[in-house]
Amino acid sequence: MVNLLRKLKRAVKYNLFQLLRIKKGAHQVALGFVTGFFPCWFPTFGAGAALSIGITKLIRGNILASIISAGLGSILWPVLFFMNFKVGGIWGNLKLKHDKTGMINDITQDEINVEYLDTVDNINNWNQLGIEFLVGSIINSILFTTLGYFLIMLILQRYRSALLLMMRRKSANGKSKR
Repeated sequence: MVNLLRKLKRAVKYNLFQLLRIKKGAHQVALGFVTGFFPCWFPTFGAGAALSIGITKLIRGNILASIISAGLGSILWPVLFFMNFKVGGIWGNLKLKHDKTGMINDITQDEINVEYLDTVDNINNWNQLGIEFLVGSIINSILFTTLGYFLIMLILQRYRSALLLMMRRKSANGKSKR
């Protein structure tokens, strides 16, 4: 188990090192990161990594950055799922509430089957949850893609050389300890 974790840590450091050394520019790397993470906001049922790579190739972003962020998004999926519901719920509270019984106001209370109303109400609640999730997914994906792009651009433009130097020092210190 320890050996597996060591290999995983080494692979992550290697890929991060390669990513920071890319000469193509911060724009392509930032595009790769955000397009790799974009499908993670939606329930893609295992196709997220393929979608990430496809979208990244389509807009000519960096594939390695896309794969790294798609992997990160797969790990963070429960948090993203929760955020989608929360943001969609906020949107649902902001919009005008409609009258759930508006269609049956003309019917007297005696004519209404209570079991039928419970079923209709349950279906409406599930429908509302799906709409809230979808709206939250759309809002979150647009917002975090935009913010993520500018944040990654800023980090790469300002701190790329410092991060590379720090990683080189750490890797040199790690080799000398062995």
